[in-house]
Amino acid sequence: MYQWVIIGGGIQGCTIAAHLLLSGKVNKNDLLIIDPFPEPLEKWKRLTQRVGMDYLRSPSVRHLHPDPYHLKSFAKTSDYAGGFKGYYKRPKLDMFNDHCMEIFEIAGLENCWETAWAESLDKNGNLWSITTSSNRKVVSKQVVLALGVNDQPYYPGWAEPLVKEAPDLISHVFSERGMEAFHGASPAAITGAGTTAVHLALKQAHHSSEPVYLIKRHPFRVKDFDSDPGWLGPKFLNQYERINSYQERRKVITKARNRGSVTQSLYSLLKRREAEGKIEIITDDIMTADVHEGKIKLQLKKQGKFSAGSLLLATGAASCLPGKGLVEEVIRKNQLPCAPCGFPVVSKELEWADGLFVSGALAELEIGPVARNIAGARKAAQRILERLEERLSERKSASYRS
Repeated sequence: MYQWVIIGGGIQGCTIAAHLLLSGKVNKNDLLIIDPFPEPLEKWKRLTQRVGMDYLRSPSVRHLHPDPYHLKSFAKTSDYAGGFKGYYKRPKLDMFNDHCMEIFEIAGLENCWETAWAESLDKNGNLWSITTSSNRKVVSKQVVLALGVNDQPYYPGWAEPLVKEAPDLISHVFSERGMEAFHGASPAAITGAGTTAVHLALKQAHHSSEPVYLIKRHPFRVKDFDSDPGWLGPKFLNQYERINSYQERRKVITKARNRGSVTQSLYSLLKRREAEGKIEIITDDIMTADVHEGKIKLQLKKQGKFSAGSLLLATGAASCLPGKGLVEEVIRKNQLPCAPCGFPVVSKELEWADGLFVSGALAELEIGPVARNIAGARKAAQRILERLEERLSERKSASYRS
């Protein structure tokens, strides 16, 4: 039996695991992380490498270690050249990843790993029972659902038939199948207007002798962060926490999140590559798409027909519940409270039911617009750790009274 099982080994799950282990209040033998990938942060690494990310969007104090200045110390002792970039000191991706690996080694996190899908989660008395895809039963006092949304790519309606018809010509950056399109014939076309799309366009242009086309529906939204930094503290959160209606909270989150946005530095680089003729930007709606003679034929609303050798979708994740099947089953079996949008209603410490915690998108109605990013992962880890400390204090008091 475990004290803690974390379902999900991405940024969210690994941040929580690191905080629990480094606190000294959880032993590595009492914690298990269940994730379908064989190593911590593997999907994160695959996606960032796939799109050609060099530097993170978040500043230097956003990382997986509890000490906000730990990454700066790591950069100094490891003597990284160009470790941080710009006014906000955004960390270099390879340095950030190396820092994560050091944290995992210090905490012993890799010894807590199991490669599998969590297929069911059941409440048995005061314990939780997880059945994995390897038919193993795991029992734990506490469970954290640290499930991301990137395993559910969003496909525009016009793209869905193409994915089945020509998987070698079209692919979504979040997909783990049909990667042939990333090395497909020219001209390459990318659809999307956010950070992922721009990173991908810059990477493809670097390796292509012909212009790369970036097709977007709306003008670029230039924002340094995916939500205002005021959402990290009391500036906005005090007022947010006074909102009792979860419908209103959902509206606030939707408005506050800078979806499909791009940083100023990345936008400036994109415009330079456009001026050099390496990238062509098209602002238009894709109405229909089909395949003819090994090429993708797009019908644009204003500019008419467009032909591409390969099409890469950077259209984000679907707007649905993370870990949909697993989470929906847990809700049904345990009658867990949900807001009208279908997302969890949890305590301030992110406890959904006795011993069941959430993070990431599942925690956003409590944490706010930053819940899905690294800052949100840190907030979730801190709140869950606070709940653990409360329980340990309660047990100590009960023991003293007896």
